[in-house]
Amino acid sequence: MSNTIEDILLDAHKRNKREELLALLEKIRLKNPHKELTDLYQIAYERIIKP
Repeated sequence: MSNTIEDILLDAHKRNKREELLALLEKIRLKNPHKELTDLYQIAYERIIKP
């Protein structure tokens, strides 16, 4: 997973999916509290952008 959090947020913003990404991120964080934050952003991004 090579994208940084900033890259993920910027790309999601460009696609008008930033708010959706952040909402999903919160749900994923609750289920995976010990996972790296960058990994959580990447998971949320993949679910939002590549359904």
